[in-house]
Order: sequence, then C-alpha cells, then structure tokens
Amino acid sequence: MRIQDEIRNVFMDALRAIGAAEDTALVLEQPKLKAHGDLATPVALGLAKRLGKNPMAIAEAIVKAAHVPHDVIASVDVAKPGFINFTFAPPVLRKNLLEIVSLADRYGSSDMGGGRKWQVEYISANPTGPLVIVSARAAAIGSVLVNLLSFTGHDAEGEYYVNDHGNQVDALGRSLQYRLRERFGTLSVGEEIGAYPGAYLRDIAGRVPEADGRRWADPSFDSGAARCGAFATEHLLAGIRGDLERFGVRFDNFFFESSLHPGPVEQALEILKREEYVYESEGALFFASSRLGDEKDRVLRKSGGEATYFAGDIAYHLSKLGRGFGGVIDIWGPDHHGHITRMKAAAQVLGAPPGWLEVMIVGWVRLVEGDKPVSMSKRAGEFVTMRSLIEDVGSDVAKYFFLMRRPNTPLDFDLELARKQSEENPVFYVQYAHARISSVIKYAESKGVRRERGGEHLDLLAAGEERSLMLHLMFFPYVVEAAARSREPHRLAAYAQELATLFHQFYHACRIVSEDERLSGARLLMAEATMQVLRNTLSLMGVAAPSSM
Repeated sequence: MRIQDEIRNVFMDALRAIGAAEDTALVLEQPKLKAHGDLATPVALGLAKRLGKNPMAIAEAIVKAAHVPHDVIASVDVAKPGFINFTFAPPVLRKNLLEIVSLADRYGSSDMGGGRKWQVEYISANPTGPLVIVSARAAAIGSVLVNLLSFTGHDAEGEYYVNDHGNQVDALGRSLQYRLRERFGTLSVGEEIGAYPGAYLRDIAGRVPEADGRRWADPSFDSGAARCGAFATEHLLAGIRGDLERFGVRFDNFFFESSLHPGPVEQALEILKREEYVYESEGALFFASSRLGDEKDRVLRKSGGEATYFAGDIAYHLSKLGRGFGGVIDIWGPDHHGHITRMKAAAQVLGAPPGWLEVMIVGWVRLVEGDKPVSMSKRAGEFVTMRSLIEDVGSDVAKYFFLMRRPNTPLDFDLELARKQSEENPVFYVQYAHARISSVIKYAESKGVRRERGGEHLDLLAAGEERSLMLHLMFFPYVVEAAARSREPHRLAAYAQELATLFHQFYHACRIVSEDERLSGARLLMAEATMQVLRNTLSLMGVAAPSSM
C-alpha cells in the first residue's frame, strides 16, 4: 500500500467511526506554518454543519478514533478552529524515497477520480486569425488540467471547439476578398478592409490560386465571400494546429460548430421549448434565462430566423451530455464572464446534473520588457502571436510562465526574464536542478558509487536540509490532488520551484558523493528520488526535464 493511501485510510476509518458519511471529502494539505506540523486536514470544519457539532469537538473525536501507526505518524494535534495537524515519523520519510524510485513516473498518481469521464474544452478561439498570447495561456492551463485529471484517476479528454459558422466567418471572407483585390490591383476607391485588418490575411491571399482568387474577389460573384471565408478558415485552422503542435499541446478532438447547424441546434431548442423556457417576442425567440439567475433573457433566434451563437453553444453542450461526460470544464477568455450564468442555466434545462458544468476564466496577459509594456493593438491588426512567443522564448519557458500564476488572475509576462539563461529565470532554475542531479549520478557511477537499494542506511539522512527535502517529496501526491481538485495548475509551478530550492540547499550543505560509501548511497537515493519528482512535476506541466544544460 502506498504511504499516502495508508494515511488516508487511517483517517477515513476514523471518520466512519464517528458517523461521518462515506462521501466525506478528506483533504490533506501542507500547513502554512511549520509549527502546525507536516500535514493537516480541515475535515472537521467541513463536518461541523452536517453533524451539528463544534469542529474542535469533531476533530478531537477523529483523533481519538484514529488508529495511528506510529512508524508513519509521530504525533497528531488539534488546532483551532478545528484543524488536525500531524507530523511524520522519520522512518516514513525515508521509506518514501524507496517508494518514489519504485513507482517512478507513477509517483503522485491516484485513483481519486474513480474513472469519472471529464471533458476539458479550452482555447476554442475563432479560426479568424493566429492564436494570440491569451490563447497560449489557455492552452498551457487546459492541457495541464487534462494531465492532472488523468493522473488522479479521471478519464479526461481535451477538446477544441472550432467556431467555423456564422457572422465571424462571413466577415473573415469579406476581409480576405479585400486582400485579394489588393493583390490583383482591383480595390475600389475608399474601400475598407473590414473586421480583420491583420497582415496575415495578405499571406493567405497569396496562397489562393490566381483563377480562383480573381473570381472570388469579383463583387459580382455572389459566393465570393463564402468561398473566401472557407478558404481562410481552413488555412488558419491548419496554422493553429501547427502552433499547438509546436507548443506541445495535443487535443483528443476538434469539434466543428458547423456540424451543429441546423439539426442539433433545432433539437436543443425543442428541449428548451418542452421545458417551457422559450418564448417569442417581436419575431425573435428568447431563452428565459432570467428565471434561473441571469440578468436578462437571451436571444436564441433572431427575427430574421438566424440562430444566435448562444443557440449553437447550447447545442454544443447538449452534444457533450450525449457523449456521456460526467463533468465538463469550459476554459474561457477574460471577456466571457457574462456568459457563465446563461450557459449554466441552459445546461440545467437540458438535464445536466448539478455541478456538471464548470467554467474557468483565464486572465489577461500583458507582455512586458523589464518594466516596460509591449504595445499590442488587435484593432490595428497588430498582436503578438503564440508562434512568435514560442520562437522568442521557447515553448517550455512560455508554458511555465503561464502556469506560475492563478489562472483567473492577470499576468505580466516578462520577456526579458524569460530570455535569461540563468538561475533568475524560474524555468531554468528548476530544469537546472534536474540536470544537476543527472550530472551527480553520472559522476557517482564514474566513481563506482551506487545508490542505496534496500534502505538499510537511510537513517544516516539526519541533517535538517535532508529532512526538509524528504518532507517536500512526501508532499507531492497531496499537491497533485489539490491542484486537480481546485483546478489550479499553478500549484505545480510553486511546488517545483520550492523543490528545486530545497535540493540546491541540500546540495550545497551536504556532499552527496564522499568517502563515506553508505552515506553516499543514501544521499544518491534521495537525489534520484528528487530528480524523479522534478521530472513528474515538469511532465504534468508539459515542460521538458533536461539531463544537461
């Protein structure tokens, strides 16, 4: 049995003994203050209302009922307002080193999710231009969330919703027509480019075969805008797929909005009508979302008969329900706050269970050079693309920087810091720790020194720096579970940063390969375990763990 499972089982048995329900969530986390022990659980606080008792009394009862194995937990304390804090026994920290190297890339994984099927939909930017840096941040967060859910026993898939239908595609087509007329010198006096002024459409216009281009650009050709919109969408989506591949982000599925029209959209609207949440007004069809907490009712079909984007979104989520997802996480851009309530209302009417739809908002990204902001103007067609960012700082650095802050907070992306190949750069600092351990292991092998295999001499690991490092390695499974449960991938970056710091402190305070063969073997085991956990953390983040730098 894994050590973490053993600890969890002890407290779950105690919870059952005091009459807590089987579905009680046992959250284990690192206390903010070292004086509060090595690990803590706020479970008594959560049970206070359900059991109708004081949380301190509940905590005391849990501790009394817990059959604590003293070779695992040295002490257990109750602290106000109802936390249970405990301290690991030294043997369990050392035993955990053997568990890490034994489990290797599965260390930190769990069956917390019970195989529940989840879909994470992220980026889903309109294929009307290259991916920009906010989309790059969403790509980093979404892909890591899929990794976290999969690593903790969920059946998780990532999906990209391709908005290839509606007004934005028509507008894109008209902008490409402008670029074609520009290419062939047939622009009308005073003609404006329209909604998409970016120079990238000039490049796409250059790829259109001349005969097709001249025909599509002719104002008398009725299907010109539609042909241009389809051509531009196809090429832009190919570019998006290529950029995602460069970024190391893979989707299980690309879902096309055009597949929802007209059938699935009409099916979704029929369900809303059947549930009596639809009414007509002035020739338009409305969803009575205000009855479910929205600030106002929303248009589903305009007076001209055209279905709105919202109607398509409802049909898309009906598709998600039909595909058997037990839970759905939508990751949206920072300008979509107002859509949350209406979409959750629609999901409820469609028959989704409570909590089925979660929405995460990704905060804005501002590029800075040192302390100076980099000018970006989407209206003028000037913006920093995901591709240019990758070319500038690399995909590892970009992903790591995007993951260093809570997802919904604005982020200043410091290009000057990101370009540095020094310990000032947090990505370099963490990767260097991994590379340094690899170098130490190679050096030990050259000297004929081997790591501890059976744990006979791990009691020699008694220095303060050694305990701090072993304790942080012990935290990894709890950090992974907490990051998955709270939908906060930035916890991985914070963990990796501290682990690298603790290793560097250990490295400078304790000589790993020395004349003492037994101590060297024990320290090599700890170094290898640290390297494995660094690798696991970076792997979840989609960042490389180099052996040399």
